[in-house]
Amino acid sequence: MFIVVAAVIYCAIRFGLPHIRARIAQRNAEPGVIELRIPIAPRPPVRPETLCSYCAYAHIVRGYGMGEEMIACGYMFPAREVLFRVHECTDYRPKRERNRVEIATERAVCILPLDETATDFHAVAAERDGEGES
Repeated sequence: MFIVVAAVIYCAIRFGLPHIRARIAQRNAEPGVIELRIPIAPRPPVRPETLCSYCAYAHIVRGYGMGEEMIACGYMFPAREVLFRVHECTDYRPKRERNRVEIATERAVCILPLDETATDFHAVAAERDGEGES
């Protein structure tokens, strides 16, 4: 029985005394630095860009706030409102796509030599012999 009591007293002195000394030192110490624990806010999830932003048929109205956006698809009449972000669309047409008229007139465009004067144009055109024209 004596061995058990001695073991309990030894463990209390061995492991408890350093914690007691640290608490007494904290209480007697002058208030210096205050530890602040500021939780870091999680980043909001990044919403994927909708395909309608680059479509020629889309009518997009954006407000000043983050969620203030209204998209109407004008592919068919009457225009229908799109209530979600679009990943794929069968009627998608890029805004920067060339139309048939631009493709047809592309070959008719002649590249003029900008560094030559008008008097030298005929000589330069004859020298080029149609280069630069498709």
